[in-house]
Amino acid sequence: MNKAFSITTRAFYAVDMRADYEAAGTWPADAIDVTSNEEDKLRAAVSAGAGIKRLASGSWKITAPPAPSFATLAAPYLASVRQVRDAILNRLAGIGFAALAFEDLPTVRAITSARTSLLDVTTGESVAACGDIAALQVAVNAEFRRIGAALPEEARRAFDDAGMSFTALPPAAEPVAVSQ
Repeated sequence: MNKAFSITTRAFYAVDMRADYEAAGTWPADAIDVTSNEEDKLRAAVSAGAGIKRLASGSWKITAPPAPSFATLAAPYLASVRQVRDAILNRLAGIGFAALAFEDLPTVRAITSARTSLLDVTTGESVAACGDIAALQVAVNAEFRRIGAALPEEARRAFDDAGMSFTALPPAAEPVAVSQ
């Protein structure tokens, strides 16, 4: 079956169905007949997200796909950080309610402040300034350390209960291993 390829739609069209495509108004203006060998190369390029261009000579120029952005690379790590953060937030809520029941207002205030800071742990200035994963891990670690350091000892258990022991955190210069 002969095929045509459209750079605009990055799709293939059966040439023998052109009349049907045209009747439906879906035949692309830039459709170009391709050989089966060209089709294989173009399909691989489309799957990889590569750039595709038709040269004046009639040959195809396929360029490597752009490198993923740092935001794309960081997304899985930040998602795992949010899971840890959510577990800490949940545990801090329980500790905070217990402190409130015992009228331990300094602990309640510290937990309220820590919970507010934890909500920003993946978007804070130092985290947002990162340009690579190692720096991002260091920045997140430093934020968790800073937040935990302001808490009373009893409230720091929230970090332990979330699988991120505050007392076992590595120094701020080393990344925290948060599962991805």
